[in-house]
Parts: sequence; structure tokens; C-alpha cells
Amino acid sequence: MEMSLITQLKILKLSKIKPNFSKLAREYEIDRRTVKKYYDGYEGKPAHRNKASKLDKHKQLIAQKLQIKGANVKAVYEFIVD
Repeated sequence: MEMSLITQLKILKLSKIKPNFSKLAREYEIDRRTVKKYYDGYEGKPAHRNKASKLDKHKQLIAQKLQIKGANVKAVYEFIVD
């Protein structure tokens, strides 16, 4: 997304002027719905999601099994899968 379009939309929003989305879309050669989305405050996708791991519920068990002498990550994984 072009920064000039985003800047222009911010200026229009602060001025409380509703832009002609179709005209701006033709100028920047993008869809008018995309222009409206950015006018409404869309800032893009986040860089990363805060999603829990599937192994988080087994964290204590994993820590216990890794304390055992000779245990490795693959062995602990196999134990959990079974």
C-alpha cells in the first residue's frame, strides 16, 4: 500500500471529509473497498500472532522427562504421542 494514499486518507479523516473512494481507487489503481478499509483504520496484518503451542499443555511433563538421564527430545515426543 502506498504511503501517500494512507497519508492522504489520514488527512481527510482528520479534516472530517469523506473521500470519494472510487476516484482514489482509480488514481492509485487499487480496489475502492481497499481504499475504504484503510480509511476506516486498517493497518495491515500483524507481524506475528500470539498463538499458544499445542505442546504448552504438556510443558510440565516434558520438563520432567527431559530431567531423566539419557532422555532426548525425540524420545519425549514419542512418549507424548503414544
